[in-house]
Amino acid sequence: MTEDPEQKIRKKATSYLKYSGLAFQLLGIVGFSFVAGRYLDSKVGFDKPYITILLIIATFSGYMYKLYKELFNEK
Repeated sequence: MTEDPEQKIRKKATSYLKYSGLAFQLLGIVGFSFVAGRYLDSKVGFDKPYITILLIIATFSGYMYKLYKELFNEK
């Protein structure tokens, strides 16, 4: 059974739309981590951005893990 050309186009479009917002999500998560880390560093009194770096690494790693699970557990 062959697929209708219109169905192929819809399938490609939905696949594209599903993952088009990933960059914005990642940018938002890292940006939020940066702002929150700078705030916490100033509250604790650190001269260097220890909490900022830790938060950015943790949220980026968590997001990559979530993305990995989404991509490879899709059926």
